[in-house]
Amino acid sequence: MSTELRRPRVSAFLALSLDGFIAGEGGDLAWLAPYGGDGPEETGYSALMVSADTLLMGRNTYDIVSAFPEWFYGDKPVVVLTHRPAAPREHVSFRQGALAQVLRDLWQAGSRHLYLDGGDLVRQGLQAGVVDELTLFWVPVTLGGGVSLFAGPLPGSLVPVSSTVLPSGLVRVIYHPA
Repeated sequence: MSTELRRPRVSAFLALSLDGFIAGEGGDLAWLAPYGGDGPEETGYSALMVSADTLLMGRNTYDIVSAFPEWFYGDKPVVVLTHRPAAPREHVSFRQGALAQVLRDLWQAGSRHLYLDGGDLVRQGLQAGVVDELTLFWVPVTLGGGVSLFAGPLPGSLVPVSSTVLPSGLVRVIYHPA
C-alpha cells in the first residue's frame, strides 16, 4: 500500500494578459470586458464546473465574487482559504492552513476534483506542484503592471497539451505538469 497521501485532482482556470497579469493596477478587471463574448461551453468553464465537486479560493477572490449580483456556484461547496474573519454564507466554509494540508482534509471529506481559484492561491498551488491542470486564457493585450500570476516567465514545469483560439480572440492553452 502506498504511503503517499491522497489529495483531490486540482484544476485552475485563469485569464491573463500577454505580459502575465491576471488583474490590472488595484485589481482592475475592466480590460477583460471586450473579450467576454465566449460562452461557458466554448471556454470549457461549463465542463469544469460539472467535473469539479469543490471550489477552493483565496479570500481576495471570494470578496470579489461575493459582491457580484449573482452567485455563480449554485450549491457547490466553496472553501475559502483565509486568516480573516468572514460572514457566514450558505455552501461556503472558511479554512486556515497550508494548502497541502487543506487538500488532504478535503480529500478525507470526499472532494475528488477541486477548482482552485484566485491568483495567490493558484500561485501557491503551482509552487507546491499540486496543480494537475492549468487552463490559461491569453488575452491579446499588455497591461504593463498589476497583479502578476507568475513571479517571472511561465514555469518550465508546465507543458502545453492543447490550444484553441476562441471567437473573441482569446487563446486557451491547457497545461499539465511536465
